[in-house]
Amino acid sequence: MNAVWRARASSMTISGSRSMTTRREIVFGLGALAGLMSLPSLARAGADDLTRISGRAFGTRWQVTVPADADARKIGADLRHLLAGIDHSMSPFRAGSELSRFNSRSEITPFAASEPLRTVASKALEIARLTGGAFDPAVGPAVHRYGFGPIAAGRSGRYTAFAVSAEGLSKAEPELSLDLCGIAKGYAVDRLAGHLRDQGLPSFLIEVGGEVYGFGARPDGRPWRVGIADPLRTGVHTTLPLTGVAMATSGDAINAYEIAGRRYSHTIDPATGEPVRNSVASVSVLAPTALEADAFATALLVMGPEGGLAFASANRLPALYLLREAGGLKARANRLFIDQGRA
Repeated sequence: MNAVWRARASSMTISGSRSMTTRREIVFGLGALAGLMSLPSLARAGADDLTRISGRAFGTRWQVTVPADADARKIGADLRHLLAGIDHSMSPFRAGSELSRFNSRSEITPFAASEPLRTVASKALEIARLTGGAFDPAVGPAVHRYGFGPIAAGRSGRYTAFAVSAEGLSKAEPELSLDLCGIAKGYAVDRLAGHLRDQGLPSFLIEVGGEVYGFGARPDGRPWRVGIADPLRTGVHTTLPLTGVAMATSGDAINAYEIAGRRYSHTIDPATGEPVRNSVASVSVLAPTALEADAFATALLVMGPEGGLAFASANRLPALYLLREAGGLKARANRLFIDQGRA
């Protein structure tokens, strides 16, 4: 999901779970998450069996919840190192990042990018093709034009102007730019999850700027549960279990403004080059990886509820739309999402 990703030094705190976050506090915390609305929802029962590790990266908050007997300080140091590497590679706010160097170069010959950057760029272009361009990592200049993103130079293009090969990244025209903000935080969640699995942790819950992934079960045997915020008022609209799957939410509750009665959000419709104009307040998507959930949430926001639910069902993606209507908020979900909530 496209969101403002400001380069900032990562910080970290470690705490036990005795002072649990309430539902009300969870939703108030959205202001620090750049508009992202999928958040951990931890029950009080068994809280002493959990430890939270948290910090800042990409201009947002990250949090990892692990069993209390895990080596939290080592885990925290490892995760902070991983996040810093991703930030230095893919942040468009860092002039010296790999991505910024690719965007600023005038050559159209392949740019020798690292394997992680090639992987994320390749996946971004693959999802752009699959969604018919509803997710398009080439709209960075348009995001900036409406006051949200960092990529001011050049012009917006289409994803078809970019290519990834063993030699690196290439673009058809020098002035085009690639923006991975709508997918990189999901990738970060996946990298953190992979590291924790490699370390043998039996269970954990990861959240980076609203992209969430749950693995295993809580120490008391219950599944991890996450909450989806009500975008129109303080509160949680619904909660659902999250085990071995990721969830991301796109919406305009935070990153938006109004002029003369028209709402302008940070999500650009690639077909028009303007902010999306539909009734969607938020859309939440579940996928096997957080990278996929992140990108598909943006795509479904652009598609709107009719096309988005059809696409989600055809591609086996549980999805929930929260729509603004005259009487308030209306929920629309596909059967896959309803079944996930019953799990």
